[in-house]
Amino acid sequence: MTILQHAPVILASGSAVRQQMLKSVGLTFSVEPSGVDEEALTATLTALSLPERALALARAKAVAVGQQHADAYTIGADQICALGERVLNKPLTYENATAQLSLLSGKTHRQHCGLVLLHGDHIIWEHVGIAELTMRTLSPADIQAYIATDAPLAACGSYKFESLGRHLFAEVKGDHDVIQGLPLVALLARMHALGIISLS
Repeated sequence: MTILQHAPVILASGSAVRQQMLKSVGLTFSVEPSGVDEEALTATLTALSLPERALALARAKAVAVGQQHADAYTIGADQICALGERVLNKPLTYENATAQLSLLSGKTHRQHCGLVLLHGDHIIWEHVGIAELTMRTLSPADIQAYIATDAPLAACGSYKFESLGRHLFAEVKGDHDVIQGLPLVALLARMHALGIISLS
């Protein structure tokens, strides 16, 4: 089977995980991080629900890139990890990662992933995927061993589900691709429906 691609595709994200996911399903694409100030934008979105915030951030990223490429299809995505209404951002430090995993231990939280597809600067499709994850009760030693091994400092929630992070969970409900930051089945289905890609 061959994946035929009938238009240029751009990923408006520097995420190595999202890039690998698209490569794994045979897509050809260029990468152009949006440069959107996520922190400043997020501060204006507090009245929105978490799924709406994820979608608004994905939309902003896609538009920032797509408006510069009239003939291309641009993919924008954003992910929000939250325990209830408490958002867990990328920890960036070992101390923050320890605190986040200690907070999530034994509890159920959600990953919300917004996904937007543009043609030029025209939004043609939007989608939000939600996954629910229940973490095992972790000991301090478990947490330290995991962080030292997987170094999840750039992962919201302080775990890499695509890697050793799966060991941390007792139950997962929903699309595993959502947890990794890109609802891939929904995206591919839409791209086929729009004739952006086809099979041969």
